[in-house]
Amino acid sequence: MTLTQKLSCMEAYLKRLCSENQVTEQEMKKLLARMKMMHLDKGEVLAPEATDESGLYIIACGILHAFTSCEGADKTIEFLSAGDTLFCYHTDEWSVKTLTKSMVYYISGEEVEELCATSTSFANLIRQLTEYQLYFREEMYVNAHKQTVKEKYLSLFANIPDILYRVPLEYITSYLGTEVTSLGYAAGRR
Repeated sequence: MTLTQKLSCMEAYLKRLCSENQVTEQEMKKLLARMKMMHLDKGEVLAPEATDESGLYIIACGILHAFTSCEGADKTIEFLSAGDTLFCYHTDEWSVKTLTKSMVYYISGEEVEELCATSTSFANLIRQLTEYQLYFREEMYVNAHKQTVKEKYLSLFANIPDILYRVPLEYITSYLGTEVTSLGYAAGRR
């Protein structure tokens, strides 16, 4: 990835991150300055050796998926892309893996606690990020059980328009919960 592509990607995710979490760019830049930038290759699992460690990840670039393994097959729970935040997901039940080359910011749970103890603005920022994630996850869970395949399909492509060009079809159909061989067919299903 060229420097120009990285800067463009980072600018886009910063705007999305601020608008979705209702925080200022200045607040977010202060947090990002305290975080470690990680460049991940396709197929890497976030925190594979640290199942008990908590931490905050902010996705700068790339597409990842949260998945669970069931009867030897991975079932995609959700897709994550630039601007999404997540708290360490890796458990015995589910994990997060990169589907494309990705850049993510990371800060450990211990460092988050230290920042919150020393700064009210950081504490408020982390609270806002946490509240948004909890709200988003609850909405996603409720919608996943009441949305049709078509609604899930349209929502996915509204959030990540280029996903079809960047992610193998098997992950998308796994997320949709269907065995289609054509996404055109999925878009028409009820």
